[in-house]
Amino acid sequence: MLFRRLGMLAAALAAVPVLLTAAEPAVTASASARPASTVLSVTGAVADPAAYTLAGLRALPDETVTLSGPAKVQVTGVSLDHLVMLAAPVLPAAKNALLRVVITASGWHGHQVSFALGELDPGFGDHDALIVVSVNGRPLTAGPALVVPGDQASVRDLLVVTRIRVGVASPPVTTPPSPGALVVQDGPRQVVLTAATLAALPAQTRTVTFLAGSGTQTHTEAGPALAIVLHAAHIPAGLNTWVAAVGSDGYIAAVTPAEAWPVAGRY
Repeated sequence: MLFRRLGMLAAALAAVPVLLTAAEPAVTASASARPASTVLSVTGAVADPAAYTLAGLRALPDETVTLSGPAKVQVTGVSLDHLVMLAAPVLPAAKNALLRVVITASGWHGHQVSFALGELDPGFGDHDALIVVSVNGRPLTAGPALVVPGDQASVRDLLVVTRIRVGVASPPVTTPPSPGALVVQDGPRQVVLTAATLAALPAQTRTVTFLAGSGTQTHTEAGPALAIVLHAAHIPAGLNTWVAAVGSDGYIAAVTPAEAWPVAGRY
């Protein structure tokens, strides 16, 4: 059974009251002498890694969104893509290089979820993820949460997020052994799906519109979904799975299979 984000968050707040309080507790003299502690770090392939306290996160430009559910809940926080861009990902000199950026958010108990920056960026996917610092105007005190407001369920949410790691995918161009084939590389393991294999997979037809130069283009495209292709290559896909697609011209775009899961409600 899938629990809606509202139910999951409300249950967690009830079980762990320290996450959400009506007001910040009084500060004692000994507590005021302690330095503020880091609650979230941004590291990896970035020029300006950062370590944030809750106060530091609250000082950044924020946004407030309403989560759907049996009751309306307003959450306020910093867009994940904005936080990543503040850290300045180190990008190669290539067209739309930010599409190579992969973001992995880590929370308590080793829970992780990955996003592609292109999925979040307003100029591309525009599917927002939010580092939450308050709920219904009341501050979170144990640490920030991660929510994906557009998702239909809370599978990709983290009740407390402690680390953001940024990676930049730059795989080499690989020539398939036969025309129309697809090479799938999973670490040291390589799988080749021939044109005939791909043609035999269940196909979908999509009409897509995108910016091209000063105007837009609309194309109707058909083929198997990424999840079907990964399954055919015997590669399990989870919340922490990302894929870098490489064109014959060297163009690279990273995506996450979870973005197309039914719980995300994108397709």
